[in-house]
This record gives sequence, structure tokens and C-alpha cells, in this order.
Amino acid sequence: MRRFDLIENLGYQVHVVDAVIDEILTERDTLHRLIDDGKISTLSLEGVTLSDTVAALLSLGLGNGEAFCFAAAVKLGASLAIDDRRAIKRAQPVAPDVNIVTSCDIVVANIRANQLTIAGADAIKTEWAEHHQFRLKFASFTDLV
Repeated sequence: MRRFDLIENLGYQVHVVDAVIDEILTERDTLHRLIDDGKISTLSLEGVTLSDTVAALLSLGLGNGEAFCFAAAVKLGASLAIDDRRAIKRAQPVAPDVNIVTSCDIVVANIRANQLTIAGADAIKTEWAEHHQFRLKFASFTDLV
């Protein structure tokens, strides 16, 4: 969330499901500031259909937060920002039409929109690898644009 500017640059509307907020352990203060500033809106999801979708996703081995996020994306017809490939694969039977947006996709979109240089993108890639245990298999974002 320190690089929320990358999402803002693209003009996305960002929502977070209220059932997930308590699961966010890192950068919690940043999340609440973005909510307070109106940059991220919270969603409260209710209803039998939603409960059935969440239950189906949980039965596929998704965590509570992942299940609520996929269910919200299904209900809203929205894209879902997620990097967990295992969760994406597991959710396919219940949420096959959800458009997945990864962190890498967001960086590439910023490069293409001239909001970020390749060098800047590669610096982010290095930071992810060194400080967040998030390693990408390509050498440089040059390979993707």
C-alpha cells in the first residue's frame, strides 16, 4: 500500500471488503488512512447468494479473506487484485469469469501509461524480492512491455 499511487495513476476504483480489513496485518495504518481519505471504499456484503458463494469458495480451500474478495468480485462484476496463484486456481470453479489483476499487471500498466520508468519498475521488483519475499521470474520489466 506504500505504492498506492500506482493504482491511483490508473484511475481504478478500489474497494476492500470489511470482512477482510482485520486480516490485513501490515500497513494497517496506511489502509485506514486511504479509507479515511476516500481513496479506498469499504464494502459490506450480505445475502444468501453471497453466503453460498463464500461457502463454496471456502470449501475449495480458500482463506476467509480470499473467499470474501472473490465473492465480492463475482457479485460486483469487478476485477480482483491478487497475486496468490494457488488461490486464483482454486477459485476458478466458482469464479471463472473474475478478471485477475496482479501487482505485476499494475506495474506494467503504469509503464505503458508513462507513469513509471522501467528503472523504477525494476527497483520495485528488487524491493519486493528483498523485503517482501515476492520474487518474479523475469529479469526486468523490459521483458514484459
